[in-house]
Amino acid sequence: MTPALLLALTLAATQPAKADSLRADVEVRATVLRHATDVRRCYQEEGLRRNPSLAGQLELELTILPTGHVDRASVGTTSLAGPGQKEVTGCIASRARNWRFVRGPYAVETVVFPFVFSPEDAAKAAAPVNAED
Repeated sequence: MTPALLLALTLAATQPAKADSLRADVEVRATVLRHATDVRRCYQEEGLRRNPSLAGQLELELTILPTGHVDRASVGTTSLAGPGQKEVTGCIASRARNWRFVRGPYAVETVVFPFVFSPEDAAKAAAPVNAED
């Protein structure tokens, strides 16, 4: 092997991986699902406490850095309306800023997750499960 080719191969092997890939959908979804309790808690404590009939959906937009940190979290569109809407969206965005994704040679990317809220589903989630059922 010539010295120039050997040097090129050595340099290529020591260069950091190119940051041009996106995270796998399943990986992103798994991380968001791990934090579903944060979202549910915001809805129940901030929304339903103020407005027991608060229902609708929202889209959470996350900008994820290659380090796995969330650079930006905001609610894009929402059909939640009335008392509690502002508090729910603020709570979810605030908590989502602390979520951590897997670090890797990824590009900065923005993902959008829809969440649907209804008082009936919140009541089911809060109800204890009967061991005999």
